[in-house]
Amino acid sequence: MADQAQRLRELVWGQRGRARVLAVTSGKGGVGKTNTSVNLAIALAAYRKRVILLDADLGLANVEVLMGLNSLYNIENVIEGEKTMREILAPGPGGIQVVPGSSGLAKLADLSPAGRQNVLNGLSDLQELAEFVVIDTMAGIGRNAVSFATAADEVILVTTPEPSAIVDAYAMLKTIHNTRKDAVVRLLVNMVGNQAQAKAVAAKLAGVAQQYLSRNLSLLGYLPRDPSVSQAVMQSRPFILQYPNAPVSKYMQMIASRLVEQQPAPEPQRESFFKRFATSLGIAGNG
Repeated sequence: MADQAQRLRELVWGQRGRARVLAVTSGKGGVGKTNTSVNLAIALAAYRKRVILLDADLGLANVEVLMGLNSLYNIENVIEGEKTMREILAPGPGGIQVVPGSSGLAKLADLSPAGRQNVLNGLSDLQELAEFVVIDTMAGIGRNAVSFATAADEVILVTTPEPSAIVDAYAMLKTIHNTRKDAVVRLLVNMVGNQAQAKAVAAKLAGVAQQYLSRNLSLLGYLPRDPSVSQAVMQSRPFILQYPNAPVSKYMQMIASRLVEQQPAPEPQRESFFKRFATSLGIAGNG
């Protein structure tokens, strides 16, 4: 009976089309990228959306740490062909599902052909199982991070008001732009003192993006500096669940609301994330 119910759920989910893939990335570490990914996924799930959070930070894999999870399997088991992506999906807080990452894993581009194909098959499965797939990429402009970002339907570029973070965010934006001119990139400014500061950061980045790349960069939203964030991290709980009434949680809910209200491109015009990702690794895909 359980198997029949699972097949029925997968059939219904598959009929609803491909998931909308959001890649959360940053030009450097320490700007709150993973915390943003975790709490955004939970905020989206609160709108009765089926959400999968993919930990693609293969160097650190901190998603589970922030949620207090300790899964038996992770993406390395998929690469080795021991498990499928569906089999390693773990239940996460707030109704999301999680694809656990693997710390210290080699770059995807360095994997064997069989290993890369196993990952690609798994990514294709994820698009059929959810309405949103949120990807926590590696920080920086390495090939892994850029491959996930440029394959996504939308990139959420996280920065803070610190000058070094702004410079690195522009470097990431430039790398994404040079790889895929039509990539949709939206800015999220984290740890701001007030709205004016967030708008100033956004204006600065939008200005250089227009001047040097001839592209627009819109502000998705901002998150205030809030002690609730560090307190939740110490408790291995997402701040949006641990402190739902905190200012940072309210702003994250507003960002999720904006994303839910947006209409994705019509299905025939949306190239598969799976296909774009395969192309970025130089592999033929059938997305």
